[in-house]
Amino acid sequence: MILQINATTIILSIVLLIVSYLLGSIPFGLVIGKTITGIDVREHGSKNIGTTNCIRVLGKKVGYTVFFFDVLKGAVVIILVKYIFEPLDIMSPMIPYIFYGLAAILGHLFSIYLKFKGGKAVAVSLGVVMALTPIAGINCLIVFGLVFVLSGYVCLCSSFAALTVGATVWILHFVGYNGTNALLEYLWGRPDWFTVGLYTILVFVLIFKHKENFKRLINGTENCFKKKKIEE
Repeated sequence: MILQINATTIILSIVLLIVSYLLGSIPFGLVIGKTITGIDVREHGSKNIGTTNCIRVLGKKVGYTVFFFDVLKGAVVIILVKYIFEPLDIMSPMIPYIFYGLAAILGHLFSIYLKFKGGKAVAVSLGVVMALTPIAGINCLIVFGLVFVLSGYVCLCSSFAALTVGATVWILHFVGYNGTNALLEYLWGRPDWFTVGLYTILVFVLIFKHKENFKRLINGTENCFKKKKIEE
């Protein structure tokens, strides 16, 4: 019986990792943009499929719709495994939940549908963070909003938000909840060293993905939402 359960868990884990990658690979910026407006977002603006370029090129409604689905694809498999499959004994814990999130992030960065090209994975990463460590996700949204109001540069917002997530999970590792209450464990749980380490790597990857934005920022050519509003 144990061998059967383990075999089921192994198969399900592999299948769900693949599913998470395939979901992460869906270029919602391209799909939603072309479906609603007929515009290929890759041919306009920064040519990125992410939320920021979608808002600039396709408008706020389409851009925020893209954002919602990009966040969702980072969270959905984690939620499915952690809060449905395991509690119902459909499968037992086998690998850290963050691996399912990483599969979605890799899908967005290297989409199988776009010849292994993709976006910066900021929204997808937020979905992973909200599913695993919601306090870190809330903190990063607050910081994102503050930096946006002060600067208007999305690359700065995303980078400071990523650093906030990294700092929050490090703090949680030492002072987070470590009991048996499921709600408190979700809201204020203590991540293990492995998860903290992967979060830290992810933070640096996300910042690195904005290197071209920082070059334009230094050169004074980076797009700024505040300047755009003034011009309008």
